[in-house]
Amino acid sequence: MEPSIHQLTIPTPFRVGPVHLYLIEGPVLTLVDTGPNTAEAWDELTVQLRSIGVDPYDVKQIILTHHHPDHVGLTFRWPEATIIGHSLLRPWLEKDEQFFAEYANFFYPFYRQHGLSDQHLKQVKKSYVDYLGFVKETTLDTEVGEGDELPFLPDWVVYEAPGHAQSHILLYHRKAQVAIGGDVLLASVSSNALLEAPKKGEPKPKSLLQYRDTLRKVKQLSIKKLYPGHGPVIENVAELVDQRLLAHEKRAQDILQLMNGEAMTVTDLCERLFADVHQGQPELTFSEVYGHLELLMANEQVEQVQQGERCLFKMND
Repeated sequence: MEPSIHQLTIPTPFRVGPVHLYLIEGPVLTLVDTGPNTAEAWDELTVQLRSIGVDPYDVKQIILTHHHPDHVGLTFRWPEATIIGHSLLRPWLEKDEQFFAEYANFFYPFYRQHGLSDQHLKQVKKSYVDYLGFVKETTLDTEVGEGDELPFLPDWVVYEAPGHAQSHILLYHRKAQVAIGGDVLLASVSSNALLEAPKKGEPKPKSLLQYRDTLRKVKQLSIKKLYPGHGPVIENVAELVDQRLLAHEKRAQDILQLMNGEAMTVTDLCERLFADVHQGQPELTFSEVYGHLELLMANEQVEQVQQGERCLFKMND
């Protein structure tokens, strides 16, 4: 028997459009994700909860799929609820200033090394600060990871799902074979495998390679129905996973063709591949290109070389 899940669709100020939250009925009312911290989002969430006979503060447990503001921004509205998520959510929710400083200290030299201009770096910084403004400080009460069962939700289990975000988890109901997936798999668009800074003393995560491993894991779960963070519910999970994996390989080959034997920076490739989009969203196009270069390096088709202070990529001989 499928668990009782209510989809709540909440507006966001982001290009991605509305975000889906999910209310799971059970011994304790559980909300999966909370939406961005805007008055419009809170008002709409309140209206939709009350339309199914639930006051917002009837919710006693909140599970967060990942740390992005369109999914966690309103969490602070429930100071008495138990907040559950991956351990990597903590610094984002608690607005850890040292963590943010270390993040910036990693990325700004990294971006410059790969060709981003000072103007683009200013854009990235502004975008980052603005984006974080849609999350208000709160805390994480309970950490969950691979294989953990969820409190008060019989048959629900957690799978770690890094790639789009390092903090990402997927919730899977073993008996019904349904899942709540956040942004792991979307019907109409491929989730961007966003670059993130490494944990201290560890190498930088290879986000796209991780994401591809996550997609393969999702396929193996034999999910009959996946409730996503955006867009329509997905019932052809295995087929869509195969499409996404194939699209990554095609994009990688497109980048290889653009290189045409030249040694190029990530930024060079962004400008050739995305043109005007890169001017408006340099951090997103950068993640997209860099991730596919890592895929090409894993396939031994491309290598990274240092030229002074710049990192270049060139085709293997």
